[in-house]
Amino acid sequence: MNARILLWGAAVFVSVQSWGKLETSRIFSSDMVLQRGKPVPVWGKAAPGEKVTVSFAGQSAEATADDKGSWRATLQPLEASKEDRAFVVQGATEKLEYRNVLVGDVWVCSGQSNMEMSFSWGVYEGDTFEHEAAQFPIIRRIKIKKVTKNLPEPYDVPSEGPWSKASASFKGCSATGWFFARKLVQELDVPIGLLESNWSGCRIEPFMSPESFKGDPSLKPFSDALEAGDPASEVGKKAWSGAAAAAATWAAEFKQAVDAGKTFGKAPPSFPGANVPSGAARQYNWMIAPLVSFPVKGAIWYQGCSNGNEDESYLVKLAQLAAGWRQAWGDGEMPFYWVQLASYTGATDDPAGGNGYARIRDAMRRAMDTIPHGGMAVTIDVGNAGDIHPKAKLFVGERLALWALAKDYGKKVVYTGPLFKKMTVDEPELEGDVGSVTLEFDAASVGTGLMVGKKNPLDNTPVVSAPDAKLEGFAIAGADRKWHWADAKIVGKTVVLSSEKVPAPVAVRYAHRANPMGHCNLYNKEGLPASPFRTDNW
Repeated sequence: MNARILLWGAAVFVSVQSWGKLETSRIFSSDMVLQRGKPVPVWGKAAPGEKVTVSFAGQSAEATADDKGSWRATLQPLEASKEDRAFVVQGATEKLEYRNVLVGDVWVCSGQSNMEMSFSWGVYEGDTFEHEAAQFPIIRRIKIKKVTKNLPEPYDVPSEGPWSKASASFKGCSATGWFFARKLVQELDVPIGLLESNWSGCRIEPFMSPESFKGDPSLKPFSDALEAGDPASEVGKKAWSGAAAAAATWAAEFKQAVDAGKTFGKAPPSFPGANVPSGAARQYNWMIAPLVSFPVKGAIWYQGCSNGNEDESYLVKLAQLAAGWRQAWGDGEMPFYWVQLASYTGATDDPAGGNGYARIRDAMRRAMDTIPHGGMAVTIDVGNAGDIHPKAKLFVGERLALWALAKDYGKKVVYTGPLFKKMTVDEPELEGDVGSVTLEFDAASVGTGLMVGKKNPLDNTPVVSAPDAKLEGFAIAGADRKWHWADAKIVGKTVVLSSEKVPAPVAVRYAHRANPMGHCNLYNKEGLPASPFRTDNW
């Protein structure tokens, strides 16, 4: 028999027979990154009963294909390595060989268009960063296709192609993912793999697992609809049986009309679960569920524009998304970091705010109290009033990376800007005086101190100190719930507010508007912006 070499992208398949029954899931290819420190399952198809051996880094793992031809072998935990090595899958008569395989940390990059956005979308200095990519060959990526399924598809991974390594033509890579990975490599010198599964314009619900909708009573409409669409459940089986009967009746009526030479305008019955609110779990079933056997370090999430009118409901969904992914990957402490939406739409001067993305941003902030092993990158200062896709993705990716460096890699870095912790009201001492409010921030978020900062959102210039500028963006209200702009000043590691129009303040809002850019300038001295926040629940 003559050997045959089949090239699929960068993957090299070496076969000694032309019928080629041996295969792996498409998540395995040349140039891939395998997750270090965790067992690595490898799965695929072969002839029923065929013995398969997986060999990599001095290890071998064996499996036997079941009666449907499925097999699964598991490599023991691997150490990080930048060495390009061969990954070999040997069957009875065939061999697959993947080249240039590294071991490091794999991160899921998911969300909607702002996560999918690549250098070609006009990222500031995108051409420069794209050509620089060749200097980081230990960064690799694989992109998942945009497909949906009513029910989970656990076997294969619908990738757009094989893994690819960073090069000057890394055009399709998520810019946020790239800058995240680039920062990690600069600090750690460890291979980073990006598992990109995102869909422009998507809501959060389609990426949530079916189980995650059972985690909170407010999500019961979703879980009920999903159960009705699952023929494996008692409710679903009944619903599908009813749908089958309805379809049979419809088909018979259709045939009768055709036989009689008449038109038939009655629409066919819908499938159970077809009307699940917001397409819940449909993207998850095909774009996340097949990935969960592939070990990862953690996930970064950039989404929210399509849920932009929500507040408390988004907090619940975000927490359940993270919980569902952790359950699926079997890692209850899997790091999960998300991006707080940037400024967008026209600026306003209403101190009450609450318009546009203000409420969902606050939900994202409060989610830090409910999502353990999680964190949020604040991007309020790098938005664009006229562009829902802000181009300063350098700051987005690097601010996400700071969370990972501090929380997952033990680096002593300041990883977030000021996060509101506590408010203390100082009552007026004399009649006619006005009271003041002292704001305290999480100690770690203060870094080496607070400052008034300045950032041009339309380029990649760094944040600079602006000591002569006025601290802006704070509004206070009294018991009458009427909001007024406050005079604000930094006092040590606190901010003190007052207003002659509010003698007895009871609540504070900071940057609680769709677009507060240019009027929200509180930073720590490390150049990280304070998160918008509110102390009221009005």
